[in-house]
Amino acid sequence: YDNGGDALDYAVDDGVLHVGVFDAMGHGLPAAGVAAFALSAYRHSRRLGCGLLDTYAAMDQAVRDQFPGERYVTAVIAQLHLETGRLTWVSAGHPPPLVIRHARVARTLSAPPAAPLGIPLEGPPAELAEESLEPGDLLLLYTDGLTEARQRNGEMFTVTGLAEFIEREAAAGQTAPETLRRLRQAIVERQAGELRDDATAVLVEWRRGGEADLLP
Repeated sequence: YDNGGDALDYAVDDGVLHVGVFDAMGHGLPAAGVAAFALSAYRHSRRLGCGLLDTYAAMDQAVRDQFPGERYVTAVIAQLHLETGRLTWVSAGHPPPLVIRHARVARTLSAPPAAPLGIPLEGPPAELAEESLEPGDLLLLYTDGLTEARQRNGEMFTVTGLAEFIEREAAAGQTAPETLRRLRQAIVERQAGELRDDATAVLVEWRRGGEADLLP
């Protein structure tokens, strides 16, 4: 095992789920350090009550100031209004989220990508993307360590393979925690127990009806 550059964070505040997934450049302790710094900047903005666009701007500036020209972080930060299912998110050069609907159809949620955090690129400003979830939807945020996991023959898992895996588990009625446990096992077995990259996933189920199964 080694230090990794992936991180995640979530919180529920006043009926809104705040969730973010981060993937820092490189591996080892330097990547872990910048990922932790980006996560701290995210939490700071969230606790101040900032919107997603202001949060992105604050995180980007913080990483630039702390690691000028040295490091960057890709990220997806999102908010889900638990009463209505309104999902908003910002993508900072990160793989797009997946939605699995009716336990059988997975699709990517496209959004205009902003520059990764910490990269001083000239271009259009970050944009807020929006989607309306339906009861029973699953929302998956992940890092490329999942989709780029390879077997010994070099074959990658790919986004398609990831989507098909989640579809099968959803169709079988598995809960989100059990689905992630099986996904972790599949990725580890695929690489013979030796991960070549950090692999992180957050799976959210909205009004799927299985919440009571998790209660003691």
